[in-house]
Amino acid sequence: MADAVVSIALERLADFIQTQIQEEVNLVRGVKKEVDYLSSKLNTIRNVLEDAERRRYKDKTIQNWLNKLEDVSYDIDDVLDEWNFAALKFRIEGSEDFPSSRMKECPFMPSSCLCFNKVATRRDIAKRIKGLKERVSVILNEKDEFSFIVNQPVINPQESTTRDRSTSLVDLSDIHGRESDRDVLVSKLMLEVAGKQESGPDVISIVGTGGIGKTTLAQLVYNDDRLVSCFELRIWVCISEVFDGIRIAKAILEGVTRRSTELNKLDTLLNCLKDSILGKKFFLVLDDIWTEDYSKWEPFKNSFNCSNHGSKILVTTRSERVARVMRTTEIYHLGQLSDEDCWLLMKRLALFGRNEENYEDLQKIGKKVAEKCKGLPLVAKVWEAFYV
Repeated sequence: MADAVVSIALERLADFIQTQIQEEVNLVRGVKKEVDYLSSKLNTIRNVLEDAERRRYKDKTIQNWLNKLEDVSYDIDDVLDEWNFAALKFRIEGSEDFPSSRMKECPFMPSSCLCFNKVATRRDIAKRIKGLKERVSVILNEKDEFSFIVNQPVINPQESTTRDRSTSLVDLSDIHGRESDRDVLVSKLMLEVAGKQESGPDVISIVGTGGIGKTTLAQLVYNDDRLVSCFELRIWVCISEVFDGIRIAKAILEGVTRRSTELNKLDTLLNCLKDSILGKKFFLVLDDIWTEDYSKWEPFKNSFNCSNHGSKILVTTRSERVARVMRTTEIYHLGQLSDEDCWLLMKRLALFGRNEENYEDLQKIGKKVAEKCKGLPLVAKVWEAFYV
């Protein structure tokens, strides 16, 4: 989740640097260095988040470090919201259309009063940004204590992990705001393009930041009745950080045959898989792929070429580069949820068993909390746990 929260903070900082500086030069003067610093250091921290996310389940100190990173990222977002509000307010008050009656507090020198307010606001927000800069500096220094690997996948396939792998099972009543995404993907997966049989199945990739709901959307698509009746075979495999070819081949083969296998050689497994899907139309979901090494994917791709026309593979990944390595025919960039949909995600458990007399107050609080989720379903679910 930290990657998603930091990504949003970085996007907001980038937007601030690119637009607010040009539009509100006087308002932002004196803090541009701090904003540049925050953006630079968050990018540096972001480079180790893949390793940090993998290790957070085993090391409580890393979990605490990530919590501090998420907190400061939320606070950066809040400060930028206040800054934008102040900029908008001063634009309105400084315009010719602004009613003179609003200047009653400074009837003799309205423009000087407005200037004073700008300076006071600038100093207040600049002070808060400086505080954020100091917090990020501490987090950056603490990073070195953990010896994180910089943007490199785990290379030992035998390394154990407590991170649960996804399954195709999902409670459809817990999903909100993804209906249009589902319909678009289902129509793409059902589309059969003439002349594509010899080149193998089309690969469609869902790309988005961590926590945005890629797996949930894939589950929604996988269980859609239109696809259930469209394909002879449907298989779900979670890849995760380590691309262990033997484990993945076994999982796909067992998904096709519906029985376990004791085979442990990749070549044998892929040949059995090839025989099992020969002339069949299948739909395969490969969830959470990280590897950028095409040589690991190529043997699988070759084994799928004997499938029937119209077979499809749906991939979920955080990286557009990974999607291209998978020879994706179409990339689907997944967007954020609305605040209302984030609230609907939280509402079911947040209000469960509550007294109806308190519903209105709880709903007001819940909707404010939902705004803090910034459109990320995973963040909404985490907030939900605290809210309950």
